[in-house]
Amino acid sequence: MPFAFVLLAAASAVPLHAARLGGGGAIDVSLGRIVISFVICIIIAALAILLIRQRSGRNDLAGFFARMEPRAREIQIVETRRLSPHADICLVRQGGREYLLVLQQGGTQVLRDQAVPPRDDASCA
Repeated sequence: MPFAFVLLAAASAVPLHAARLGGGGAIDVSLGRIVISFVICIIIAALAILLIRQRSGRNDLAGFFARMEPRAREIQIVETRRLSPHADICLVRQGGREYLLVLQQGGTQVLRDQAVPPRDDASCA
């Protein structure tokens, strides 16, 4: 009988509707606000990393942003032909010079290296 009394007392002590933990209401934050906050935090963290690196002398911001500028490609592959299953021949321009290269499985050989006058892009259009 005492065991049944303990069970009855425990069952009557538990309220039928338990309150939320901490007594707070539902969270009323939209997903858009969460995403925008996350993006702002990532931007602040990236700027802090750049500032710390710049202050420590590991890289300069001017050089970093100069590398991000779009610029004309310095190396141009004019033409490539397959000579055999293991060799190609390529015509490459770089810095006012033109190179004729044979690319083989064991290495590369320069067949011709000559200066090329700068092209006038207006006449090609």
